[in-house]
Amino acid sequence: MLWRVRTTLVDRPGILAEIALACGRAEVNILALQVFPTSPRVTDELVVSAPTGWTDVMVAQLFEAAGGSDVSATRVSDASVADATTRYLRGVHEVLEEERDIASVLHELLETEPPDVADYAGHDVMVLNRRSGSELRISRAVPFTEVERARAQALVSLVGDAGADVPLIVPSNRDAVPLLRVAGLTDIEAVSAMHERCSIDTLYERYQVPLKMPMTTRMARRLVVPDHGTALVVQVGTDVVGHGVLELIDETWTFQLIVEDAWQRRGLGTRLMRLAASHAKDAGAARLTFVTAGSNDRLLRAVGRAGFVARVERHDGNVHITVPLREVRSIAATGSG
Repeated sequence: MLWRVRTTLVDRPGILAEIALACGRAEVNILALQVFPTSPRVTDELVVSAPTGWTDVMVAQLFEAAGGSDVSATRVSDASVADATTRYLRGVHEVLEEERDIASVLHELLETEPPDVADYAGHDVMVLNRRSGSELRISRAVPFTEVERARAQALVSLVGDAGADVPLIVPSNRDAVPLLRVAGLTDIEAVSAMHERCSIDTLYERYQVPLKMPMTTRMARRLVVPDHGTALVVQVGTDVVGHGVLELIDETWTFQLIVEDAWQRRGLGTRLMRLAASHAKDAGAARLTFVTAGSNDRLLRAVGRAGFVARVERHDGNVHITVPLREVRSIAATGSG
């Protein structure tokens, strides 16, 4: 039977030896230990294995008799023995890669359940600040240490744009000059914000499915750093107002783009197409296929304005517009990207 014990001790040499000796005499085995400095005293957290039949009160009394104060004892599972750093790194992975809710991950990391601890005196509340300005509250019967608060805040700050954080919804500044360039990881938040500003119709023309908002960090990261290609963006000031993904799919180079509603009909889609064509040619492509929903006539017009000779085909309700790249200049020749 495993217990997590939180106790405050006088910060002096030998105090842990006294705790270990008391546990050894009671046949309570110490399996893990964390030290949370709280000068001039210290808070220690131990995971211990106690004999069958022991209760939280019995475990707490053992540590109190050995010199501990403010002792709490909580039943835990085998997962509590795992290294704390490893658990938090795994938590980051679960939020970013498995799209788990960050609040759920923190509840597991901080072990907010069960609340039935010895000498229960009410919940402690941890208030964490998201990058969006909103707050995330986590409560637990056992008081949080400053180290735990710092760990949790660092996790929220690192992955706070995933899931629940709301991207910017203010329209972009239309006076600045658009810049076309290759996207990178620093564009994750700006690309998410652009999608939040787009209408349902614009999103459907790009993805051919109703897109769930707000966008997760995992999806935004794939949009700016695709597995088999290059992402391009149109930047205006600090905002991204257009985006496209150039990818090699089943030996066919494809390009799918989106321009937010307020910036449509200004030639940005045509410029993105030309830049994508140059990148595709540099990658060895002989032709490039633009893919869109069947009702998107704007893409057809943009292809014409770009000066491409196109072959138009329909596949499963989508339009595939394939253009040869013989006359397209490379990136070095155009000076773009």
